[in-house]
Amino acid sequence: MFGKERVQVIKRLGLVIAGISAIGILTPPAEATALNQPASSSFSPSAPLQIAQVEGCPKAEMVQSFATANFSIYICKTQEGAIFYRGFSKRNGSQINVMQVTTGDDGTYEATNGNIIYSINPDRLQVRQNGKVILTESVLK
Repeated sequence: MFGKERVQVIKRLGLVIAGISAIGILTPPAEATALNQPASSSFSPSAPLQIAQVEGCPKAEMVQSFATANFSIYICKTQEGAIFYRGFSKRNGSQINVMQVTTGDDGTYEATNGNIIYSINPDRLQVRQNGKVILTESVLK
């Protein structure tokens, strides 16, 4: 009995190997891609990586825009009518989006983000933290 079982196992193993070989023969060869292409010469591991940012009001209507020496400010309106504040640093590209915005009769927009209030009008940008003015810049446009 041992001899018959061994013969059956060998036959099955032979069929499996033949099947695997047939797959290899019937499968078209993959095309090679050259890996020795030089990398882009503009990449430098020591240079800071900058991620593209979209200024303005993507997917929203721009109500008004302001620029100071160091910041770009956008007042935007969502499709639902909510007003929000977008501020971009010209120095480092950081940004802030604030959804709690009030509008004054004098054209001033105030965006409240916790204990920080961003106040912008056609004359100046002012940032207050806990009621204390921490930044004031004249609006250029």
